[in-house]
Amino acid sequence: MENRAMLMAIGATISSKIKKRIRENKIKPSANKQNNKATLVETGNLLRSITYTVRGDTIYIGTNVKYARIHHEGGTIRPQRAKFLAIPLTPAAKVKRPLEWENTFIQKGIIFHTLKNGKLEALYKLKKSVEIPARPYMFVDKQDIAQIEEMVRKYVKNMRSK
Repeated sequence: MENRAMLMAIGATISSKIKKRIRENKIKPSANKQNNKATLVETGNLLRSITYTVRGDTIYIGTNVKYARIHHEGGTIRPQRAKFLAIPLTPAAKVKRPLEWENTFIQKGIIFHTLKNGKLEALYKLKKSVEIPARPYMFVDKQDIAQIEEMVRKYVKNMRSK
């Protein structure tokens, strides 16, 4: 195994372990206490975006998803072009913007939609800001380090025997 091949193997192993921790819901604090859905997995975009590359003697593991950093480090989200954030309360509200709905009104910080049968459906909760707790997921743990060390040991042993 040449140096680059070893680094590629390490990159593949660690990015796989990061994805496994997310899939197995080992990211804390959990955001989905009501259901068994893994924290950080709603659409799967973040999970699929975790990749690695090798440049020279360096392995880079990361993601290009815009919201990845706020989930990893935590922080406050505030509206940028509006007075309030509109937090979706229904699956349908997740795919449409508040202004795309007809027959809506706001009451006590909630955007309601009037259904054809006259019943009301709460679509969005309006908030001035939202606190996202830090949920570190891009890390190498002790077991990962032990596995990397073993991969390097095997590589060195192979190189010496050549």
